Formats: sequence, C-alpha cells, structure tokens
Amino acid sequence: MRLLLIRHPQPVLDKRHCYGASDIAVAPDQLQSCCERLLPQLPRGVDIVSSPLQRCVHLAQALAQALGQQSVTLQDGLREMDFGTWELRAWDDIAWREVEAWNQDLLHHAPGGGENLLAVARRMWAVFAELQRHYPGQVIVICHAGTIRMFRACAEWQSRQTGQGAQANPDAAALASIALQAASTRTTIAYGEVVPLDVPAA
Repeated sequence: MRLLLIRHPQPVLDKRHCYGASDIAVAPDQLQSCCERLLPQLPRGVDIVSSPLQRCVHLAQALAQALGQQSVTLQDGLREMDFGTWELRAWDDIAWREVEAWNQDLLHHAPGGGENLLAVARRMWAVFAELQRHYPGQVIVICHAGTIRMFRACAEWQSRQTGQGAQANPDAAALASIALQAASTRTTIAYGEVVPLDVPAA
C-alpha cells in the first residue's frame, strides 16, 4: 500500500512559538495556494484521512471537494504531540532547565507536563497499523511533520522484520527505538509537501 503523507499548510503562528496539539488556524491565502500546488500531484478516487486539528482538516476538506471525494475521515491519533503548558508560548520564554530536562530524557519526560515521546510513538504506531488494515491501496493522509517522521520510523522498523511484514508488532524496546529514530531525523518537511511511503498491506 502507499501512504501519501502531506504536511498541513503554514499556520498563522510562527516558529518562534511552541505548538503541537494546539488548534491553530491557517491563513486563507496559504490554504488556497497549498491546495493548488497539491492537486496536480494527487490521484482521484482515493480516501482522505486527516488529523482533527483545523490546520489539517481545512486542507483535507478543500482537497476532497476538488478531487470529488464525498467525505474526509478524521483520525484523532494523527494529532501532533501535546506540549502541555509549553503550548503557544514563545520558545524564548520557556526556561532552559525545562528544555534541558526534556533533552536529557526524550523518551519519558513530558514537556510542559503534556505527552512524552514514547506515548506519541505508541499512539502513532496504532494509527499506522490501522491505516494498513483499512486502506490496502492508496490513502491520502493530512497530518504533521512529527507524524510523518514517526510513520517513516515505523515503516523502517517494520521493513526489518524478516518474514513478518505488516504482521509485526513492536514491543516496548522497539517502540523506544522508533521514537528515538523519529526524534533524531532532522530532514525538513515543507508545509504542503507530499511524502509517499510504501508499506505492506495488512
């Protein structure tokens, strides 16, 4: 199967602020230009699944209308990481000791009391496996940069499971490895970029 992973358009809040699970809007001109760039790259007749956050939902709905799809499936597990009390704060206003505490234990420390990386990996794996079960062909997934990096790490782990393919399920150690691999990936994923990911169907 093929996942056509698409990062949402640029939100109105800039990168100087921390945001993940916050429901931030996208400027109408950004939404329109993103949709226009994407349409020539996308197939018709393919289901669309989206994070429930509006920066993803509005793009998913615009693409669905343009591609002749009847509806969009919202998947709560696709939402971005929850940074707790850090959400919507300027990075410069977050105490360095708090950031360093997270850097020292990426897996288990929950920044701002929100969600830790291991919990995100567990949640993302569940969605990754569900997509494989329900969409054996292609599916368009509107989501976040963190989601895309995590899905790539899930697919790479799965590809190493000789003879098991989509039937393989990671244990706690494997989930930790997936989470750390996703966190260490620094490749930039542009707003509105399509990232194809081929994985076995369940």
